[in-house]
Amino acid sequence: MDEKSKGILILKQMKRIMDLFHKNMKNEFEEINLTRPQGMLIGYLFQKGECKISDLSEYMELSNSTVSGIVDRLEKQKIVERNRDEKDRRVVKVSITEDFKKNSNTHYKKIEGRFSEIFENVEEKDLKFILKGLKKLEKIIEINTEESKE
Repeated sequence: MDEKSKGILILKQMKRIMDLFHKNMKNEFEEINLTRPQGMLIGYLFQKGECKISDLSEYMELSNSTVSGIVDRLEKQKIVERNRDEKDRRVVKVSITEDFKKNSNTHYKKIEGRFSEIFENVEEKDLKFILKGLKKLEKIIEINTEESKE
């Protein structure tokens, strides 16, 4: 197998895996009228609490302007709110509104549970093997990305 074929095979496999995850979660987010990126953002806020746009951008691997647009739409729906930091008024943090928390906390627990269910019956050694392989793949891509910048 030539070098180009190896890379393409890995990319195709990764895309199939992500498509399966998205398919699994699509219905969960649609139930509460959210897109996947909106759902990811809200899920992160449920876990971490109040966050800056830059923190959300880093987590979602999207630009600050893209995340800010997502936050704008969620803010219009009264799902999230922006709050100025008391100590430094230049810093704006995003949090989930109390009303949305009350109405959707059980739904997000269901989504988290769904992710747990996917791996529930996988043996520990298999999970470790998968994670080790994914970390190795990440390192390979990082190294080659750094080399191409030089």
